[in-house]
Amino acid sequence: MKQIYVLRHAKSSWDNSNLSDFERPLSKRGIRDANKLSIFLKNMDLMIDIVLCSTAVRAKDTFDLTAYGFNFEIGKATYTDKLYFGDVSSIIVRLKEIDDSLKNILIVGHNPTLHYLVESLTNTKMDRFKTCNLAIITHDGNWNSLGSKKSSLKSLIKPKELKN
Repeated sequence: MKQIYVLRHAKSSWDNSNLSDFERPLSKRGIRDANKLSIFLKNMDLMIDIVLCSTAVRAKDTFDLTAYGFNFEIGKATYTDKLYFGDVSSIIVRLKEIDDSLKNILIVGHNPTLHYLVESLTNTKMDRFKTCNLAIITHDGNWNSLGSKKSSLKSLIKPKELKN
């Protein structure tokens, strides 16, 4: 059984209107939510094999704050513009290329792409995929069989529902 962890970046700050969308950092709430999620994840004793993260500042900051909870070294993450500019099909193509010996994948990126990715892989309709939400998808098959209805939404973790 393989698992895909889909993490939408935490809440970003709009305090500096001179920054581009790509450069926006996390807000205080975003930092708080990412830290809360990291502590929750640490108690799950996860072992992530590969991280694919958007190169946008808010996505990188979110991963930096949650890496401890995922038991993953920040320096080993793969950063790609395709998670900022890409679409669902390009993410699925990338996932299908992953070596089958790897079981647990983390994707850190943006909406609406990640929302559509979770719905597409799991055939599950979601009302919203809010900032710093984490979808855990299980996949029964090889990576190259993604999209063949062998995936399901195991859980959706929302920082606002976690205890401090």
